[in-house]
Amino acid sequence: MRFKSKKVLVTGGTRGIGAACVKAFLAEGAQVAVNGRTESSVSKALLDYTTDVIGAPGDVSSAIGCKAAVNAAVQGLGGLDVLVNNAGIFISGSVETMSEEDWDAVMQANVKSVQFCSKYAIPALRAVKGNIVNIASESGLNGYPNTTAYCASKGAVVNQTRAMAMELAPDIRVNALCPGVVETDMTRVGFAIDGDQDAGIQAQQNAYPTGRTGTLEEAAAAVLFLASSDAGFINGAALPMEGGATVGKW
Repeated sequence: MRFKSKKVLVTGGTRGIGAACVKAFLAEGAQVAVNGRTESSVSKALLDYTTDVIGAPGDVSSAIGCKAAVNAAVQGLGGLDVLVNNAGIFISGSVETMSEEDWDAVMQANVKSVQFCSKYAIPALRAVKGNIVNIASESGLNGYPNTTAYCASKGAVVNQTRAMAMELAPDIRVNALCPGVVETDMTRVGFAIDGDQDAGIQAQQNAYPTGRTGTLEEAAAAVLFLASSDAGFINGAALPMEGGATVGKW
């Protein structure tokens, strides 16, 4: 029960890694605010829980949405100990094919959300010497073809984390998790081969030295570690959780 009575906001908490984090924090005693883009998506997600959960809707690809989500969390929970900046999107495309609209959408959802959710959460986090965990990606450590915008955005989150860690110390720790492929609805669609989602996931599994992709539970466990007092002397880190994909050529 490392998070007993702790107050946590998880952006993009209605599905995927975000939802797994919500469940894991609740299991360890936290009170959690679940963010999603719309009130309806948040209300639907909250049906999976009984107690210790509130909604914090807001489209965090805009500063206004970030402020709305953070304010809802702080007011509803009565403070904030942990911010998990998990919200993000994946759009494939090369330098030659990526449209300006898609580029902007990726940067706003993946980078702007981290910047402005953190900005609005800082007063509450500073009051309790809390911490921030940013969800970056293996793609923020390695480059991959046809993922130009995504790699750029997650690389930005890695270095954004380092800068934030320096700015906010010693009051607030800031770290990033860099997961490899974890099977979610987003990755199944994003890595589908000619529309075949199973083939896409199998190809991703074959690409890892471990012979498999990560699990939602593993990603959530890593987030909780970085957010816990067990990681109290870890600040500005970008923790790989990618089966060894970034350590050398496989």
